[in-house]
Amino acid sequence: MNSFNTLTTTKLTLIVISIAFSFLSTLFSAPSFAAREIILGDYIKTQEPNTSNEPTNINSNIADNTDAVTTTENSQEIILADSLGIDEDWIWLKSGEFLIGSIEDLYDEKLAFDSDDLGNLKIKWTDISRINSRQLFTIRTIDGGIITGTIALEDGILIISNNRQHKIPQEELMTLIAGLETGGNIWQGKVTFGANLSSGNTDKLEYNTNAELSRHTTTSRIKTSYTAIIGETNNVQTDENHRFLMTYDVYSDKDLFFRPVDLSLYRDPLQNVNSRINLGMGVGYQFIDDGNQELEMNLGPSYLYTKYEYADTQTSKSDSSLAVSVTVDYEREIHDQIDFELSYKITATESELGGFLQNTKLNFDIELTDVLDFEISFYWDRVNNPLSDVDGNPLEKNDFRLAFGLGVSFN
Repeated sequence: MNSFNTLTTTKLTLIVISIAFSFLSTLFSAPSFAAREIILGDYIKTQEPNTSNEPTNINSNIADNTDAVTTTENSQEIILADSLGIDEDWIWLKSGEFLIGSIEDLYDEKLAFDSDDLGNLKIKWTDISRINSRQLFTIRTIDGGIITGTIALEDGILIISNNRQHKIPQEELMTLIAGLETGGNIWQGKVTFGANLSSGNTDKLEYNTNAELSRHTTTSRIKTSYTAIIGETNNVQTDENHRFLMTYDVYSDKDLFFRPVDLSLYRDPLQNVNSRINLGMGVGYQFIDDGNQELEMNLGPSYLYTKYEYADTQTSKSDSSLAVSVTVDYEREIHDQIDFELSYKITATESELGGFLQNTKLNFDIELTDVLDFEISFYWDRVNNPLSDVDGNPLEKNDFRLAFGLGVSFN
C-alpha cells in the first residue's frame, strides 16, 4: 500500500513539473510571425500621440554626424522594429500593403526598396503612407538643406532623427541615399551585350555592347555610357561605331540644374570620322517628374572638333568650330517590368562640318530578374551635310541600327 501511494505521488509530481515547464517555455519563447501580426494590428489601431514640436528649419549641414539614434514616443513602433530586426526597414503603402526589407535610395520621385520576398522594387514616393527605418540616411530637401539621420514617415511628415529631430513635409524631400555619400552606395551601372552570327552563303558576325555607369549624390550626378557596334561580312568589316558620353550635373533646385561638363566622343571610320569630340556645357530643366515619367532638356554652347579618316588634297585632315547643342531625355515606365527611354541630341555647327548633327536612341528595358534585363535599342544618326567617302562620293544622311542584348545591373 505504501509503495502504491509513493508511486502515485511520484507520478503527480512529474505531471506538475511537466506542466510548469511547458508554461514557462511558452512564456519566454521568441515571438513568431503570428506575434508580429498581432503587434502590427495593435499598431495600426494606435493613434499617434500629439506633440507641440514645430518643424525645425534646416539651414545647417549636419551630414558629418554619424551618431544618429532614432527616438520616438510610440512604444509599439519600437516593439515592431525590435521584432523585425535592427537591419530591417518597413513601409506602408496607401493601398494598405505592408513591405519588409531595406530602403536603398530615392531619386526622381521613386523609392528603391529591396523587399525580403519581392526583390528590388521602385515605388512612387506619393504612394507611401508610412516608413520606419533605423538605417542612417543622407537627405536633401528641395530648398537645398542636407541632413543625416534615421527616418520615419507619418501623416505626410518625414522625421529625421540625429542629435535632434527635423520634420519636413513629405513632398519637400528631393533625394535620399542610404548611408553617407561615400563608397559604393552612390554608384550604379549596367553592362549589355548582344551578338548575331550567321554562316553559309554569307558569313556574318555582328556584336554590340553598351556599358553605363552613374554616380548620384544629393547635390549632383554623373552619367557615363559607352556604345559599340562591330560588324563583319565575309571577312570584310561592314560596321565599326563607337560612342562615349559623359555628363556632370549640379542641382540648383528640384527641377533646374547646371551642366558644367557635356562630353561626347564619336568614331566611325567607315563614315569618314576618325574621331569627333564635342565638349560643352549648358543649363537644364526637368519639365516632368511624377514617378511614372520624366522629361528634361539641356541647352548650351559647345566646341566641335572632327578628325577625318581619309581626306584628299582639297580638304584638310581635321576641322573645328563652335556649336550649340540641345539634349532631350525622356523616360517612362510602361509596365512594372518594362521601361522606355528616349535620348535625342542635336548639334548645330558650320555647314562644312555637317550642319545639323542628330543622334537619337530609343531603348526598351525588360526586367527578367533583379539583375538581368533584356534590351531592345534603336539608333538613328543623321548628318544634314554628310561627308564624302574615300572615292569622293557623299555618304548617306541617315544611319539606322537595331540592337538586341542581355544586360546585367549592379548596385
